[in-house]
Amino acid sequence: KANEIKSFPSRPLIKLVIASILHHSVSLSLSTQHSVVRNALFCLETAANEKENHVYTKALMAYAFALAGKEDKRKALLGSLEKEAVKKDGSVHWQRPGKEPEVDLPYYHYRAPSAEVEMTAYVLLAHLTTQPAPSQEELSFASLIAKWISSQQNPNGGFSSTQDTVVALQALSLYGAATYAKSGAASTVTLRSGGDFQQDFQVDPTNRLLLQRVALPQVPGEYSTEVSGEGCVYVQTSLRYNVQPTQEDAPFMLRVYTIPETCADSKAHKVFDIGVNVSYTGERNGSNMVIVDVKMLSGFIPVKSSVRKIQRTEVSTNHVLLYIERVSETLGFSFTVERDVPVRGLKPAQVKVYDYYETGERGAGGVRGSEGGRGDALPFLFTKAVMQCCS
Repeated sequence: KANEIKSFPSRPLIKLVIASILHHSVSLSLSTQHSVVRNALFCLETAANEKENHVYTKALMAYAFALAGKEDKRKALLGSLEKEAVKKDGSVHWQRPGKEPEVDLPYYHYRAPSAEVEMTAYVLLAHLTTQPAPSQEELSFASLIAKWISSQQNPNGGFSSTQDTVVALQALSLYGAATYAKSGAASTVTLRSGGDFQQDFQVDPTNRLLLQRVALPQVPGEYSTEVSGEGCVYVQTSLRYNVQPTQEDAPFMLRVYTIPETCADSKAHKVFDIGVNVSYTGERNGSNMVIVDVKMLSGFIPVKSSVRKIQRTEVSTNHVLLYIERVSETLGFSFTVERDVPVRGLKPAQVKVYDYYETGERGAGGVRGSEGGRGDALPFLFTKAVMQCCS
C-alpha cells in the first residue's frame, strides 16, 4: 500500500519492517538500541510530527511505537486517532477521509474494505501493546474496537484479504489474551423459530474455542436467540445465495471471449481457449494488486500446462485465479480448458476481477455454455465502484 500514500511513500513500509523486527526481537537478537532500528525509529519520530499524516499511517506508527516502548508517542498518536474514530452502534472503527457514506439498506450488513479492517486492527494492537498491562479504561475502549472487527469477520473466520486477515486475527487474539479470565462461567444460547425448531448451544470453559453451527431449517423465516448464564458468546448468521450480475459502471473493464468464437466443429465443444482482457478505468493512475477469478463451466477443467504460461496463477478444479501486480493499461491473458464430464443444460460461468485491497472495486464477465459444450462468450460489466483510493 506504500504506493498509495501520496506523501512520504516509503513510511508505511518502514513501519511494517520496524514492527516486524520488534515483534521478533528476541529471536533476532535485536532491540531498539540496534543502530538500524534506532535510525528507523528516528525517521518515524520525525514523520510523527507531520500534520498531514493519513489515518492508516498513524495507526501503523502507533503500533510501531508501542512495540518500541515509546509510551508518549503511542499515547499521542492514539489520542489523535480517537478524534478521527467512527463511533456507531456501540462500536469504534476508522475509515479513510472523504469516504462516501455507507448504503443504509434493511437486512444489509455493510462489509468494510480491507484497508479499514487493517488500520482498525493496528489501532487495537497499539492499545493492547503497552507495559504494564493495559488499563481498564483502555480495555473498555478496546472492546468497542474488537466488536467492530468481529462484525467484519466472514463465516470462514477470515476477512476481505490475506493481509487484513493476518492483522485482524492477531489483534483479536491479543484482545482475547488480555481479557481472558479463568472461571467456570457457562452460557446457553437457544435458537428457535416461530415453528417447532429449537437448538441449544452450551458454551463453557471446556469448549469455549469450539465452533458450533447448525443449518436453519427454513429460509426465509423468523428466528430468535436467547442467552442465559454468564460469560460472553459470539453469534453469527450466514446466508449464501446467487444473483445474476447486472450491468453497471465499474472501475475495471473486463472482456471475456473464447477461441474459437463459435462452435465451428466438434472439437470446439470439447477443447477451447478462454481469453480475458482487463483494464483499469478508476480514478487512480493504476490499481493495487488485482485478482482475476475465472470460474469453470460445469464439466470443464483448466489445462494446467497452459495456465502455467501466465505469471502468478493458482489453479483448482473449478477456478483459475490470476494475480496481477498492477493494472494501468489493457492486459490480455488466455488459457485452455477441456471437457472432463458432459453436462446438459450448462449455465453461464462468471469471471470476476477485483482489487485485492478494495474488494468493493470489481468488474465481471461470463462465459456461457450450451448443451453441446459451450457457446459464445458473454462479456458485460457489473458492480458500481463505491470506494475511493486505498491508502
